[in-house]
Amino acid sequence: MSSSRSAATTNKSPRRRTIILGVLGLLLVVAASVAVYGYSQLSSARDDIDVATASASDLQSALESGDQAAAKKSLDELQQSIGDADSTLSGALFSVAAKLPVAGKNVNAVRTVTSSLRTVADDGLPPLVDIADQFNGKTFNPTGGSINVAAIAAIGPNVTASSRVIDTASADVNAIDSSTLAGSLRGPVEDVQDKLTRAATIARRATTASDVVPQMLTGKHTYLLIFQNNAEIRATGGLPGAYAVLDVDDGKISLGQQGSGASMGDLPYKATPISAEESDLFDTKLVSDFRDVNFTPDFPRAAEIGTAILAREKGIDVDGVLSVDPVTLSYVLKGIGPIELEDGSTLTSSNAVDVLLNGVYVNYPEPGAQDAFFASATQKIFDKVLAGQGDPTALLKALTRAANERRVQVWTKDTSITDELGNSAVAGKLPTGKAADSALGIYLNDATGAKMQYYLDYDIAAKATKCSAAGVQTYETTTTLTSSAPADSAQLPESIRGPGFGAEPGSMLLNYYLYAPNGGKVTALTIDGEDAAYPLTQDGRGVDLTTVQLDPGQTVTVKATVVSGKGQRGSTQVLATPSIKPGSESSVVRSAC
Repeated sequence: MSSSRSAATTNKSPRRRTIILGVLGLLLVVAASVAVYGYSQLSSARDDIDVATASASDLQSALESGDQAAAKKSLDELQQSIGDADSTLSGALFSVAAKLPVAGKNVNAVRTVTSSLRTVADDGLPPLVDIADQFNGKTFNPTGGSINVAAIAAIGPNVTASSRVIDTASADVNAIDSSTLAGSLRGPVEDVQDKLTRAATIARRATTASDVVPQMLTGKHTYLLIFQNNAEIRATGGLPGAYAVLDVDDGKISLGQQGSGASMGDLPYKATPISAEESDLFDTKLVSDFRDVNFTPDFPRAAEIGTAILAREKGIDVDGVLSVDPVTLSYVLKGIGPIELEDGSTLTSSNAVDVLLNGVYVNYPEPGAQDAFFASATQKIFDKVLAGQGDPTALLKALTRAANERRVQVWTKDTSITDELGNSAVAGKLPTGKAADSALGIYLNDATGAKMQYYLDYDIAAKATKCSAAGVQTYETTTTLTSSAPADSAQLPESIRGPGFGAEPGSMLLNYYLYAPNGGKVTALTIDGEDAAYPLTQDGRGVDLTTVQLDPGQTVTVKATVVSGKGQRGSTQVLATPSIKPGSESSVVRSAC
């Protein structure tokens, strides 16, 4: 009997040790992941566990406020907590455990995570702490109508150094095959992978901003500022309903001519050549109406067409284009505070979307009055921003959030700048190169000339379901579109309900575009279970175009199956048209390979 009890005890020991390792690894990974994710001034999430989390949260606050002494103290505490975790896992016990057949891969995964995070804490964060008194919203905040270009350029080397370290750490951690890990570790490791990926993306964007912004503001330049109206949806966000010209002179910015997109609509000529593929997808109005230049989801192409129209119609040559939408303005108003408008009303962060995308059409039925309202609101917001009023950190966060949601987009004729912007969210381009291999897109265009997408709700879900031996992934996408328009929408002002092109006034008619990854195609598409596939192509990518009608109160579901090209084994980015709702429908789908 004693022999039997001894055998039973021996048999349980490895299992018990594996469980202990798993639980310990779970705690260490979660704590470490939060530490890295919390460090960034641009990070929006904080967790509330262990010392590392508290130190990371304190460090974030110190960086945002520019308190260098507090930042150094928090960094020391963070380095200590991460260092202790890494030292423990680097010890003899875990070195032996790392070689065990079952537990080894789990232990190695946790060691890789903690080691990488220690490197970030030791080498990636100090460059940011060294410029903590500069690395905050105040650096970017205008004063007297000017932005301190030299101050922004000065932080570039430190931001770049930090970005390189975080990039390397992200690559190391993302090399872990989480599918082979114990269940208790898989989720936390994937959480670290996701958060390090986001941290690396944020760091790269900060590096780009610290280089691109000085280039765009140094010397004399003229830029076209476009206001996209999401109530009449376009692939990049919304109809270019209004524009303004910005003049830049060594950091000093002034607002020039303003006008409506309608003043450059229905042109009797093509502003640029149009390809057969573009014509099939978007119609020739893409190049003959300023309001339709962003039928294409490729913002650089839209900007190219828009500047050509502006030059011919208004005689204004610009060096580049910037675009924002009312949701961006609602974020900005959180930073600068409410705006008093000429009609006596107040524009706030909470009512900006409603006022600019719906209320103005109810209160000012005449197009001329609408244009005057938009021009006045633009001028007042512009003046307040350039006066440096409000909370500079909140303003920087607002613009960063909008850029991440693809609501702020930038294009210039300077190819060195566009090359640096690359496939970033702010570039707004259809991904090219390797990025095109791992991206699919879902975009919407209004087809009625109405402002009814103020009442549009849509949700996009996507997942990778399988991976072939050749590295071809299969994706399933589901887009649910709902009209929250009132039953009597036909009685709304014509500027909202539309003239009835293609659908009864008050109903929506949407062109729905599904872009496959580069070399891939859409193999099936249905609307409420009925086949609705209409396959086309653009630049080597399969595209499916279908039309969706939404009557007031109706919900429609579009489901599709998409396959990638060969050898596309990584995670996939899903890009989507921004809507009037804060947030983004864009996402990242984990690989099925």
